[in-house]
Amino acid sequence: MALTDIINERPIDVLYAGHYCWDLIPPFKSEDFKSFSEAIQPDRMTQMGRPVQAAGGPVTNTGVSIAKLGQKVALIGKIGDDDFGYLTKRWYDRIEKELPNLDYSGIKMDKDPNIWTSNTIALIPKKVDRAYLHGCGANDDFGFKDMDFDKVRNARIMAFGYPPWMKRIYENNGRDLTDILKVTKALGTTTALDLSIPQAGTEAGNQDWKSILTDWIPHTDIMMPSAEEIYMFLRRDEYFAKRKKLKKNESILDHMDTKLISSLGQEMLDMGAGIAIIKCGQYGVYIRTAGKKRLEKCGAGKPADCKNWANRELWLAPYDISGQPWGGTLGAGDSAVAGLITSLLKGYNIENCLRYAVAAGTRNVTVPDGLSWNKGFDDLTERILTNKWRTQNMKQIGRDMPKWKQYNEFWVGPADKGTKVNYNLITPK
Repeated sequence: MALTDIINERPIDVLYAGHYCWDLIPPFKSEDFKSFSEAIQPDRMTQMGRPVQAAGGPVTNTGVSIAKLGQKVALIGKIGDDDFGYLTKRWYDRIEKELPNLDYSGIKMDKDPNIWTSNTIALIPKKVDRAYLHGCGANDDFGFKDMDFDKVRNARIMAFGYPPWMKRIYENNGRDLTDILKVTKALGTTTALDLSIPQAGTEAGNQDWKSILTDWIPHTDIMMPSAEEIYMFLRRDEYFAKRKKLKKNESILDHMDTKLISSLGQEMLDMGAGIAIIKCGQYGVYIRTAGKKRLEKCGAGKPADCKNWANRELWLAPYDISGQPWGGTLGAGDSAVAGLITSLLKGYNIENCLRYAVAAGTRNVTVPDGLSWNKGFDDLTERILTNKWRTQNMKQIGRDMPKWKQYNEFWVGPADKGTKVNYNLITPK
């Protein structure tokens, strides 16, 4: 059966399942804080503005973003029978009227009084470090039993978000998600997996994550972790040794050089992934892909031109948004995933999918939440085509690229074996 026949038979472009939460984001009135500890102190009342409240988590931030970018999306998640649960229902009722291509009926309210809706309070002083207060709630009870495989059967891509924050999903060496991925692949649906980093010393943080990923990745077509996440999960001892040496205001990412990022991308391919995307925060997005035969097995949501996508290694820096407002990084990685998945499903080549990923992530940091950046796919296209933004200079943002070659705004890695394409042209296959 041809790819176009499979696509035409599947009414859902993306089924997004996994972690859901209610977000509460109160803005700080003062911009004079030099550190987070100065903004939040014991026995002190810090003046805040009117909070942004919205559905959140990757189910919302990525799933709804993909719908706003024009694709048909269904969501699966779990909430409690409580105030945040009813706020969730009301919020989605309103969004669904604006987006008839969005089906949120798979977000189920559990009547068990011990199940409560996950929520996050994001404290983001401007220009300094930030903190998130998060409770996983109903996500800890989400498992194989909560999936709707009739919807999976009708989807081109099934994406699962933030399994490290979902107890039933990661316990027993991740057996529930392994089974979800196996069934999804058997149905011919492309699988995509977005990760999150658990707090060190907690039950989630103490799991043998490399062993868990060894079970998950062979059944995953598209891996989409951040650099810090995949580094911790695959090379735990090395990650924590590096973290101990961090100076004030430094992050692990600041000390992950190009060679390390590349090796992590290759390791995911060696474990069985077809496409390995690594979100590198202020340094942009890295992508590494397997050979054509592996990509051909990616299912209904596979690339339109597997030859163009095969054996590639590319990196694109963030767009320069100097002079634009800074909202925060909440949901930036989710937005980048939305940009990439949407452009992949529209048939774009790998170079332009990378553009859309970076453009969506860049737009996200200009707003405090994970959704209000999104003005539609045409808005992203117009910004890229008219050069409203230009990518930042890698060396100026502190990233050396030894043995990499630059073509226009793209950096092409030593492992790239792709055929030449027109890097300037945005046209779907």
